[in-house]
Amino acid sequence: MKEIRIRIPTPDEIVPNEFKEHMANAYKEILLALRCLIDESIKRIEEKKEKKLKKIEIQ
Repeated sequence: MKEIRIRIPTPDEIVPNEFKEHMANAYKEILLALRCLIDESIKRIEEKKEKKLKKIEIQ
């Protein structure tokens, strides 16, 4: 009986290095964009707390 072997290339063999670099940079930019959204949300929460603390009731 004859044996037939089929070799399936790995993604590293198919995808060019330049593509990998672009994808890594794009992923980094997505993370930076998300960090910007999170930082802005934190800033707004802190500003609301400060406004509540500055309220003075006059009788």
